[in-house]
Amino acid sequence: MARPPFKLPRTRWGFPIADAAAPKASTDASHDIVCDGADSATPNRDGQRGIALIIAIMIISVMMLFTSDLILSSQVNLTLATHTKDNLKAEYMAKSGLNLANLLLMADFAYTLFQAQQNPANADLASGLGDIWTVLNGIPIGGETAEMTAAFSEQFGINAINDSAVIDSLKLFDGTMTINITDESSKINVNDCYQNGRCTQVLLMLEALFSCPAEKAFLESKKVTGKELAYRIKDYIDPDKVADGASGFSDENEPYQKRTPRQMAKNAPLDSVSELRVVEGWDADIHAVFSPYITGFPYAKIRGDDKFQININTASRGLLQCLFPESRGDCTEKVALALKKRDEDGTNLGQPGENTAAVLRNLLCYSGGDSTAHDGATRADWFKKFSTTFHVEIDGVTGGSVKKLTAVVERIMPDAKKNEKNAYRVLYWKLI
Repeated sequence: MARPPFKLPRTRWGFPIADAAAPKASTDASHDIVCDGADSATPNRDGQRGIALIIAIMIISVMMLFTSDLILSSQVNLTLATHTKDNLKAEYMAKSGLNLANLLLMADFAYTLFQAQQNPANADLASGLGDIWTVLNGIPIGGETAEMTAAFSEQFGINAINDSAVIDSLKLFDGTMTINITDESSKINVNDCYQNGRCTQVLLMLEALFSCPAEKAFLESKKVTGKELAYRIKDYIDPDKVADGASGFSDENEPYQKRTPRQMAKNAPLDSVSELRVVEGWDADIHAVFSPYITGFPYAKIRGDDKFQININTASRGLLQCLFPESRGDCTEKVALALKKRDEDGTNLGQPGENTAAVLRNLLCYSGGDSTAHDGATRADWFKKFSTTFHVEIDGVTGGSVKKLTAVVERIMPDAKKNEKNAYRVLYWKLI
C-alpha cells in the first residue's frame, strides 16, 4: 500500500497550525457554485485561538519574571534595612559600653580616694585585679541581663552613685555589650624613650623581656637579638637622630631608606603599639608575641620619675617572670602560688604604704643590689601599686551586626585652670 505524500504543516507567524476542516458543499439551489471553504473565503478561527494562547502564556511568563524580581528586590532591601538598623544599634551599644566602663573606672577612683582620706597614714594608693572596674569584664550586658547588672551594682555599691532609672533603661536595649577593661600600666611604656632620663630603665625592661629563654630562642630564629631590637625601638622613638651602636646600624635611618618608598625614623612618640610594625626587624610574628606586654600610654611631655613604672598588682605573670629571673628555679612554686592568689582572689601583691622592694623580695625572690651606673635605679623602681590608664574594649552586638570599640582612658584629677570637668581623659578611640 502506497504511503500518502508528506505534507508540510500550515504555519502562521512561524508557528504550525492545524488544517481547517473542509466545509461541506452547499446544496442551496440559489447558488450555482459550490463553496469549498477556501482560505480566501473566511478567516481561520482555530489558528487565531492558538496564537492567542501562546501570547497569553508569554505575557504570564513575563509577569511572573517581573513579580519574582520585585519579590527578590524587596527581600534584598529589607535585609539591607535590617542590617543598617542592627549596625546602628550595635554602634550605640558599643558607645554605651564605653560610658558604662567610664562609670566603673570613676566609681573605683572615687572609692580609692575615699579610702585614702579615711587612712591618711597610707598616703599612697593601690589598685589591682579585685577592683570595681573588673567586675563586669566578659559579661554580656543588655536587656536580657539587666537584672544581673542590677545585682552587681548592689553588691559592689555602685547603685549608691547610679540612678535606678539606668537599669530600667537597660531593659529596653535590643542587643548586648561586652566590656573588657585591662590595666595599661601593666605593660612596658616604650613612649617613655622620647623623654631623656626615662629611656634607660625602659631599655633594661625590654632587654629583660626579650631575654626570657623561650623569647630569646624565638628572636634568634628571626636572626635578631633582644638588645638590637630594644635599641631599634629606642632609635625610632627618641628625638635625636643619632643611632645607638647596639641597634646594629650606624645611621638610624639606614634600614628605612632601603624601603620603597623611602622612610625615616619617626623621632616622636608612637600613636599606638601597632606602629611598632614599622620598626626594623619587628615583623607580624614578633608583634603577636610581644605586643601584649608593651604600650604607648600614657605619654606625658613633662618629665615624671614614675612614668616608666609598671603596676605590680596587674602585670602579667609572664612579664614578671621575665623581669625577675630569680622567680624561676627554686622559687617557681613560691612565685606561682603568690601570682595565683593575686589572679584568682583579686588580692594585691603590694598594699598601700608597703615597701615595693620588700614585696618583690618576699614574693618574687628579688635579691636587690642591681642598681645601674646611670641613675642608681634598681628593678624595685620599675614598679608602682596604682594605675591611672586603662585599655577598654567593648563588643556591641545586635542581631547579626557586631561593632568593636577600643579606647584608652586615663583617670585624672580635674584641673579648673584647664576647664576640665571630667575625672577622665580619652587618649585613644577607635570604632570598627
